Amino acid sequence: MRAAPVVRLLVAALLSLSALANAAGGAGDRVLYRYTDERGIVVLNEVVPPEYVAKGYEILTPTGRVLEVVPPQPSPEEYAAKRRQEVQKEADRRLLKRYNSIADIESARTRKLAIVEQDMAIMRSNIASLVRQIAEEEAAAARTQRSGREVAPELLRRIADLQKEVSVLRERLSQRAGEARSIGAEFDKAVARYTELTARS
Repeated sequence: MRAAPVVRLLVAALLSLSALANAAGGAGDRVLYRYTDERGIVVLNEVVPPEYVAKGYEILTPTGRVLEVVPPQPSPEEYAAKRRQEVQKEADRRLLKRYNSIADIESARTRKLAIVEQDMAIMRSNIASLVRQIAEEEAAAARTQRSGREVAPELLRRIADLQKEVSVLRERLSQRAGEARSIGAEFDKAVARYTELTARS
């Protein structure tokens, strides 16, 4: 019969201690974490194990109210895709800011290609001039050989130097031609993308 009062006193003491502990620990600041483990089971815990942090979790109050949802960290593929989207979005923004119409894009193409074509025309002219000089020098060397004399080393070096200049110019001309093709492709893409963006609005 005496056990009942003792039990009641113990329960009261435990409740009192629990209340004091909550008050001392700041029960209002306590949070719980809800996450899914490797078996697919939803777990409620006071901490999130490191291996589950990247999968995302929820922060809750002891009463179950969701304070914050921490999304899963993106995979490398998802991150790369998101980055590509951001880059494309910025490129689209610059495109729409730079041009007001397809005609503006075509006008810019014409101006840019005109500069390249002018450089190419100058190089072609220089190549033609050098080729004529080489022909003249080679003709002089041939006349010297036909007369039975030895061709001067200076003349041979001059011919070799002229041929080298022609080779360098032809390489540069090929590069500029490649640049012209790249410019054309770049503006083709700009026209296509501008058309797509403006069709949406």
